[in-house]
Amino acid sequence: MADGGRSGSGTSPGLLETLSGLSGQPSAEVLLELLRDVIDPEIGINVVDLGLIYDVGLSDDGAVTVRMTLTTPGCPLSGYLDDAIRETLWGVPGVRDIDVHIVWDPPWDPEEMMSDWAKEQLGWRR
Repeated sequence: MADGGRSGSGTSPGLLETLSGLSGQPSAEVLLELLRDVIDPEIGINVVDLGLIYDVGLSDDGAVTVRMTLTTPGCPLSGYLDDAIRETLWGVPGVRDIDVHIVWDPPWDPEEMMSDWAKEQLGWRR
């Protein structure tokens, strides 16, 4: 993939197969990497590189908490992104529950929060 696997849909089969062979829980870093499969359909870039994911936590009992924002408070995609995050993380070994919290503080600032890759894809950097 020309974009380094940063866009697409569905959980990465290779990564999920690797996780299924492990005992215990995945790290927050692995869960964040899986969330790169969640694409904002209006922009066409994943929510991680857009800077919409503020934090991913995993408790000892397997409860995942995702703290995220949206590009604007009026964004109509909150339900879609919530569902996509749950679909992506459900079935990961060690994950028993998923809570997605949409927050507005700090406000999303694309210049500060988007990855350089995302900015390049949108023509903001050359």
